[in-house]
Amino acid sequence: MRLLIAVFAALVFLGVLWGPAFAVALRYWRRGDARAFRQLRFLYPAQLIATVSLAFLADLLGLRNPAGLVVACTVCVSAAGAGALALLLSFSLRSNRARADRV
Repeated sequence: MRLLIAVFAALVFLGVLWGPAFAVALRYWRRGDARAFRQLRFLYPAQLIATVSLAFLADLLGLRNPAGLVVACTVCVSAAGAGALALLLSFSLRSNRARADRV
């Protein structure tokens, strides 16, 4: 039973961490940007490393409530990753349109 709870918690953690970036990529893919999901292979490991390192840093600094800090780090890194992906894909889509207009 403990293993099942740990697996469920890990899946929820990854869903919260990677869900918004996946939603942004899916939105741009539906708009016709075929390269939307390519950026996720770089973003997912970067988000995971950033979240884990921030959680360990908070623990090393001796901050209280480690569970709350892990949740806060996860949500902040998730939002920052989704925002960065949206910004990157937005600039990519604009440059592709500008190239298409020139030709």
